[in-house]
Amino acid sequence: MTGSPVGALRSVWSASIASLGTTAGAGVDLVELAAFTSLHATGGSAFLDNGWSSGEQRDAHGSVERLAARWAAKEAVMKALRCGIGDLDPLDIEVLTEPDGAPRVVLHRNALDVAAALGVRDWHVSLCHEDGWAAAIAIADRHEPTAGPTQSHEGNEDA
Repeated sequence: MTGSPVGALRSVWSASIASLGTTAGAGVDLVELAAFTSLHATGGSAFLDNGWSSGEQRDAHGSVERLAARWAAKEAVMKALRCGIGDLDPLDIEVLTEPDGAPRVVLHRNALDVAAALGVRDWHVSLCHEDGWAAAIAIADRHEPTAGPTQSHEGNEDA
């Protein structure tokens, strides 16, 4: 990686670009770790509980970088759904870790409704953090309707 925000975005984009065949939307987000660390220190447990589920907090292992990468992923998912932080609650989107270390998007409440309306059936998400930045990309895929909404994942997990 180049150590710049552009390098971070290039890294997560290249890990996810192959999935664009049936794309309903794509989003990318970048978080400056210094500013994020300050928010985390000031907000304490209320900051954590309002932005991340207990599962996400557990998966972050107390790492500010991992929390920031998950925040970037939540924002990227919102963008892929054509929504913003005012439209969806951050807790409507979970970015959990599979046993193999890969990230997995799980939608709840309003985010699940928006995804269903757009025909989103699968998620591809990639996270990274390096040199003072955390980044994520999310790609929402459509598929033929089946019984009930689902989410899945592809990507890497160093965050």
